[in-house]
Amino acid sequence: MKKEYELAEQYHTQGNNCVESVIKACNDSMNLRLPDESIRMASVMGGGIGRSGCVCGALSGACLVIGSLVGRLDPAEKPLPEMYQYTHEFHDRFKKHFGTTCCRALNKLSFGTPEYRKQCIKITATAADMVSDFIEEKHLKK
Repeated sequence: MKKEYELAEQYHTQGNNCVESVIKACNDSMNLRLPDESIRMASVMGGGIGRSGCVCGALSGACLVIGSLVGRLDPAEKPLPEMYQYTHEFHDRFKKHFGTTCCRALNKLSFGTPEYRKQCIKITATAADMVSDFIEEKHLKK
């Protein structure tokens, strides 16, 4: 949704990384009531997991938002396939939309440059928009 796109863009522009921006935007717009510790835990995933360039942080953040809605606290709560189906499907949508899920392939510009940041913000905001639409489509928010 447009609201999540704009919020993620705003958070990233304020200095939050990709993961933080997606989670904060969705937390605010969907009233998820995630504890601050969830942001702290996820913040190290930016830049493709600690700036390693692997799995895109915006994708990781989106999957963590999905997990906050369909995840479990105890194995007896639900089987793994019941949870994994949603993150797997979202992963595939993200890959279809962007052509890859790898940070360094999504943004080939030099890290730290204004051009790199502009591209990262666009990817991040799009991921927030995509995951909010996905959550609505799948009726994951009760």
